[in-house]
Amino acid sequence: MIKKMKRYLSYGMFLVMVAVLGLYPSCRRVGEIPAQKTPLARVGDKYLYKEDIPDLFFKEMTPEDSAKYVDNFVRHWVHEQLIVEKAEKYLPPEKMEAIDRQVERTRSDLMVYHYEQALILQKLDTVVADSLVEQFYEKHQDLFSLDENIVKVLFIKVPRSAPKIDQVRRWYRSNRESDLKKLENYCYQYAMKFDDFEDQWVSFDLLLEQMPLQVTNQERYLRYNPFIEVSDSMALYFVRINEYRLRGTTAPIEYVHDEIVRTLLNERKMKFLRELENNIYLEALNGKKFEIYK
Repeated sequence: MIKKMKRYLSYGMFLVMVAVLGLYPSCRRVGEIPAQKTPLARVGDKYLYKEDIPDLFFKEMTPEDSAKYVDNFVRHWVHEQLIVEKAEKYLPPEKMEAIDRQVERTRSDLMVYHYEQALILQKLDTVVADSLVEQFYEKHQDLFSLDENIVKVLFIKVPRSAPKIDQVRRWYRSNRESDLKKLENYCYQYAMKFDDFEDQWVSFDLLLEQMPLQVTNQERYLRYNPFIEVSDSMALYFVRINEYRLRGTTAPIEYVHDEIVRTLLNERKMKFLRELENNIYLEALNGKKFEIYK
């Protein structure tokens, strides 16, 4: 049964998740027992009810696993409440006051965060025009220096036993559309891997990981090797480098497009939140909802 539980989540990991997500059930005191609720445990004047236990994983569990899950949850709750009860008795008043302030601060921060996120989802314009991306790129090119070599390539991996290898050698070097079409049709039939990154920049390091090739001086290699052919015991690799950009140079706009969009959206969000805070303040000021005493 315990092995089955491991398929879903170990109990210790579950408790950590519950604590992080704030899902641990609040306990009710004597005199607050709600109607039609099933008590599972009591510690002093605090009760844990069946309805308070998160049912995040019940649908994936067998009845036996569910019973074990509930039993473990209840036992942990009892142990925790007993420790909390001792802590409440023995911690000095100043420490308890500090804890109360921290709890209230956390509660306030969470309320503000969720309120702001809800308004952002409702009202923030998340469409970033290409013209804005281009303006930001032109103005801040110094921010986009490449820290690695990148390439646009045609990458082919075929079994050593594949037919027509001589034609593949000719096709992958050709710029004729008819040859490239023949190559594409061939790769669909025989290739173990066929990627055409004609419109997408990829890391040269990642490309090298895909084939048995060691390059000590990448910059020199890229300058003098537009076509690559290597092999291992299982396959032949053909690579045509259509374009490359060297580390230390400015990244092409396509390569940093998504990064710029995230930056612009973050700036837009920060501006939105500043305006929201200022508007709330001015509304309260005009309505005389607060006073600052000097």
